[in-house]
Amino acid sequence: MNTFQLRRSPSRRARVGTPSRRALGAKALANALTGTLTLALAFTFVSSAFAQESDPALTAAARLVRDGNLYFSQGDCALSQYFFQEALKRDESNPDALVGKGRALACQNAFGAAIDAFREAVAVHPSHLPAYVHLALTYQEQYMFDPASYGGRLADALDVLRQAEQMAGEDATVQNTKGIVLYHAGDLAAAQQALERSVELAAGAGMSDRERSTIHVNLGRTYRDLEQLELAQQAFRRAVVLDPTNASAHNNLGNVMYRLGDCGGAEFELSQAVALAPNSLSAVSQLAIVLFECNDVAGSIPYFERSLQLDGAVFTPPLFTYLARAYMQQGRLDDAVRRAQQGALLPPESADAHYYLGRAYEARRGSADVENARRAYERALELDPGYQSARTALNDLR
Repeated sequence: MNTFQLRRSPSRRARVGTPSRRALGAKALANALTGTLTLALAFTFVSSAFAQESDPALTAAARLVRDGNLYFSQGDCALSQYFFQEALKRDESNPDALVGKGRALACQNAFGAAIDAFREAVAVHPSHLPAYVHLALTYQEQYMFDPASYGGRLADALDVLRQAEQMAGEDATVQNTKGIVLYHAGDLAAAQQALERSVELAAGAGMSDRERSTIHVNLGRTYRDLEQLELAQQAFRRAVVLDPTNASAHNNLGNVMYRLGDCGGAEFELSQAVALAPNSLSAVSQLAIVLFECNDVAGSIPYFERSLQLDGAVFTPPLFTYLARAYMQQGRLDDAVRRAQQGALLPPESADAHYYLGRAYEARRGSADVENARRAYERALELDPGYQSARTALNDLR
């Protein structure tokens, strides 16, 4: 299960939410719903070096940076940008204000302007490590937002991190960021190495438990994608211990526990994730999937229904098909047909969606349902000629 980032573009959402056929039952769709997003550390910058009492303008700039960081931590990116820009009016070379402005812009998907701010911070203050870290992260985010247009951004990010390593190779945030970029570049072995080193360094770096929890989540995702599920479970459990409010940690732990066959543990952890992040499509839909796959079909329905009301659900058509299957098992056949139709019509088309649409029509047996079922099975076979269940169902109609 990989974490959905719902502020991404529709093209990214579509990529994250399009598992292959046979993925409807569990692991692949669950992995898609946890997304491929890894988390950066939530740096808080202090401008004390530039807030000298002898210069009121610099003191005011430091105060504005502090307020900008506060609003950024509360998720108000536009307001935080205003405070950072006001700080720069008083101290145009303040590195923390430049980095803060870049982060606020990146938060609003204004990646080009964010990169300019980070580059300016690097140019003015070549030893300011956070500028390098956030420049690399923004390159990575720009790639994730539009990989077709920015295919070289991961290489750019690694170049920036090489510079950061020359200054502070044993910094936990540098190694964490390197692990994130390598993860998205598909070099999981190297990502594992960097993130394991980040975990080691973070233990003695005076980081908060929340920051250390984030690094463990990143490491856990890498273990999971390397199919090292026991190690992934340990990493996610450690993340939960360090920060019990980390919804992503509970979400990913629940995913891995499900994959290891622990339905009870998975349901508990995913319930915790939903309680902490009730508007998270990833958490709500994964809980629904686990309940369904662990034979609590009735219990899964409210969570599927809830998930379809959340931002991004339209980019995850298998959820509509899952809900149709649940309705079928509960005898709600009109509802099953309606949701199965949605699952089949939403792009991208899948053989599974058309197969279960056919099943819903066939179960309802209205005046035109048998013919509609036939067409649905035929479409499933057009999409996947080897889909044996659809072929059998079609033959049984003849």
